[in-house]
Amino acid sequence: MCDYCVQTEKINITSPQVFEQTVKYIKELIDKNGFIFFEGNCAIGEHKKNGHWITDIIYHKIKCPKCGQVFECVVDTYHGGGSFRPKQ
Repeated sequence: MCDYCVQTEKINITSPQVFEQTVKYIKELIDKNGFIFFEGNCAIGEHKKNGHWITDIIYHKIKCPKCGQVFECVVDTYHGGGSFRPKQ
């Protein structure tokens, strides 16, 4: 991690509301901070269709534009829970 991304929030996803807030945060990192979306099983913000989750496990990976540190968001929509944090 570098000085640019070291202060990126780490989030424990404990509810659908926290996941929605996390998606907004990730979009902000991309739009305002230049983070790069490079992998996921759906586009950022397109995790629901007709009011339902698109799949049981939703994930997104972004990386710091300065050092390439990868951050991963994974949420289990069936059992609940997930996180957004740097990938080791």
